[in-house]
Amino acid sequence: MKSNRRPRAMLAGAVATVPTLCFAALAPSASATTAREASSPVTINLWQCGAGPGANSCMGAAYPGLIQRFEASHPNIKVNTRYIPFANLDTVFDEAFAAGSGPDIVDVNTSGDYGLFTSKGYLKDISHTIVGLPNVKPSDFYPNEWKEVVLPQGTFGIPIDTGTRALFWNKTLFKEAGVAPFGQTATWAQVLNAAKKVSALGHGISGFEYAGGEKWSMLYNNIGPLVFQAGGQFINSSATKALASSPAVEKAVAYWDQLSSYGPKSDITQANQSVPMEDFAKNKAGMFYNGFWDIGQMESANPKLQWGETEMKDVSVDSNTGGWILSVPSFTPNSKMKAIEEFYSYVFAPKNEIDLTGIMPAVKAATPLDKAIEGPQYQIFWNILKTHAQQPLPLTAHMYQEGIDILNAVEATELGRPVKSEMETLQSQLQSLLG
Repeated sequence: MKSNRRPRAMLAGAVATVPTLCFAALAPSASATTAREASSPVTINLWQCGAGPGANSCMGAAYPGLIQRFEASHPNIKVNTRYIPFANLDTVFDEAFAAGSGPDIVDVNTSGDYGLFTSKGYLKDISHTIVGLPNVKPSDFYPNEWKEVVLPQGTFGIPIDTGTRALFWNKTLFKEAGVAPFGQTATWAQVLNAAKKVSALGHGISGFEYAGGEKWSMLYNNIGPLVFQAGGQFINSSATKALASSPAVEKAVAYWDQLSSYGPKSDITQANQSVPMEDFAKNKAGMFYNGFWDIGQMESANPKLQWGETEMKDVSVDSNTGGWILSVPSFTPNSKMKAIEEFYSYVFAPKNEIDLTGIMPAVKAATPLDKAIEGPQYQIFWNILKTHAQQPLPLTAHMYQEGIDILNAVEATELGRPVKSEMETLQSQLQSLLG
């Protein structure tokens, strides 16, 4: 579901000799060459995630129409889009970067790829080319989304979109278990009490379900939001100091171990994020934590499903967010940059950004235009985006390994290992990666 002039060469010399005329007949003048080049379209090759155009793309369903409009208004620029299945994206990108050829623009995943690719020199610093163009000014974007692309060594992409997360709770199971309905927020104690009471219903019903066997699921849906809610961070915002052994992180992990114990044992290694949503839709799970994109699937699976949504709260409320970034590979020829700048300025215009993104726009002015994610059931996710959505870790070169280390540490505590010793080990691992 979804829910955006060159100067001509001057002819010189009013009088020409015969030899000059003969030479001119054999070789085209500089002005003629320039004219031909100006009339030839510049082709931009854009590689993005997805199985195909429209609904099968990681961009918006209306993305193909956006490209058609761009080409119609820019007749000297053509955009060729290659769709790459998400599972193959990293491999295909790595091969292209190693070969030094392929796309002129790439749709980069924030989770791991952005920091990794910039650290390897795969992406151009666009701080002084694209950044600052019409519709591509830092002030055009949500602050928390923009700050993720700005690294100490430069800016290597523009945030396309994001997707916030909240706690879904099952009204039917809450009523059966005698749990009072949640409001806009629910304290950790309230959520834990609800999980306990719903689990006590038996008959294969779980109080809380999660996908705990995949690093990004663990970071974005599970432990990551809790760490922020407890007032902590695994790594500080400047990516210079690990904080895994801090009281806030230890508190979040200890709480997670209690909450996750009300899910099936298989959740510990479950990597498929659709499983908790599917069980929830079948009235087999009291709660799960994920994004607004699950709403349509839940209601389709069970049109009679009764559910609510809330933000979990400890010291604060908070949610993790992901999204995609539009970047330019370092091997893209400078001769294409003017056309690429025109493309960026066009697609990030608010009305076009809606068609560019498949989730929530990173451009602030685009939000009121987004009718695909409209209605009271989506409002909580917009509120999160406008107030405190942020990445669970800084987008650095080591985000992949950091995610793996956090996953392993939390899995160990879920299985009964002491939180304090596991977080101390994790602290050492993360600090080693930071250098």
